[in-house]
Amino acid sequence: MIKEAVGPLLTAFAGVTEGEQGVLYPFWALQKNKLWEVADATELHLTSQGRRPQLSALDELNPLAGLPKRDYDLLTEAPELAAWAMSTLLVRFFSRTPIPLLEALGLNELMAGRIAPSLRPLPGESYPHRGAIADVYGGNRVLGITPLADGILTVYSDDKGPYADQRIPETDWIAYTGDGLSGHQSLTAGNRAMAEHQEQQKALRYWHKPYKGHWTFETWAVIVQRRRRWGRGQDGQPRREYVWILAPIPSPMRETWPSEVIEALTQDDGQLHDDSLDVIPIEVDSEPQQEGTSTRERYKRLTDAARRTAAGRNRRSTLAQVERHLRSPAAREAVLLRSEGRCENPSCLGHPLERTDADQPILEVDHVNGLARTGQDTPEVMIGLCPNCHALKTRGSNRRKLQESLLVVAHHRHRNFLQEA
Repeated sequence: MIKEAVGPLLTAFAGVTEGEQGVLYPFWALQKNKLWEVADATELHLTSQGRRPQLSALDELNPLAGLPKRDYDLLTEAPELAAWAMSTLLVRFFSRTPIPLLEALGLNELMAGRIAPSLRPLPGESYPHRGAIADVYGGNRVLGITPLADGILTVYSDDKGPYADQRIPETDWIAYTGDGLSGHQSLTAGNRAMAEHQEQQKALRYWHKPYKGHWTFETWAVIVQRRRRWGRGQDGQPRREYVWILAPIPSPMRETWPSEVIEALTQDDGQLHDDSLDVIPIEVDSEPQQEGTSTRERYKRLTDAARRTAAGRNRRSTLAQVERHLRSPAAREAVLLRSEGRCENPSCLGHPLERTDADQPILEVDHVNGLARTGQDTPEVMIGLCPNCHALKTRGSNRRKLQESLLVVAHHRHRNFLQEA
């Protein structure tokens, strides 16, 4: 009976060409996982490797099989529980609601409008700590990228944690830092799970903990892009790290997702967008090169990266905003390089060469006339100033005159650096 009922379903919806023969594997896998029972299983002759019974032995014995009676009674007497179990399977193995399959199984009426509401936890649920989440829903108590007991991938973001996660300005999308506390990150462990979800365009849960707040399941999300940038590990050292761009979605089923998310997924080629190749911090990109050209070559490379980013300002898509945000450090790094570690105000009366305990220049990089006024985010309209000169440029009574002077300085220094590159 099971063979005749399930065989056509496997052929129609799973592409299994063996028909009734193909039923054997899932039939026995469910029994081995103790999800259901097979009567007189010990009497069945197994294959030579002992992995599963021979089809001829099953045909001869024709054993009764199915859910344990207690589980069967629970599912038939509690529609909510049955809907939860089915919803979990649908989210784990499908991105769209498989209407024809539900109809073939006679479950379309049970699941109508119940997939997302039947899942637990629900968006908005809050817990004081990770242990409390695990007590209710299972899963790992420490890892940042890990499934709950239901097998659905979950990511955690702590404002006071070691990762530089953040909401991307002017959007509600999330730049989520990859797995790995120190050293260059690799596509293993949690990052491998994220890559698989990106490839399959599957939903995941996003939990967030604000400073001094509780953990909250804020939203379902889908990965729309994978990038790599320079960041700083827990050990304080610069490292290459993955950035997974998460787009919030109302439910895990694709038919409910906003058009801008669908558009982003259509544009996503699944490849890595590697910002670490040209947006490189000075402290990293300081290995000895040919004397007289190394600094200026790096300056030109950063300037080119900043201009490519600025050229995208006319594009209004959310993905364009993501790229501008993650590549914006290029212009700042270029100005710091050009400054050669000293305030760029020729009239500086403060401490133009002062440095931090980490031997880094105490400089603030800013737009001479403000980004809002110029609309540019490139080195020729930006300046590196000590804190005192920055205050004079921003709040001083003679700031207009100083800004005019500094703009000339920025243009002049920028032109000289490019000419000598």
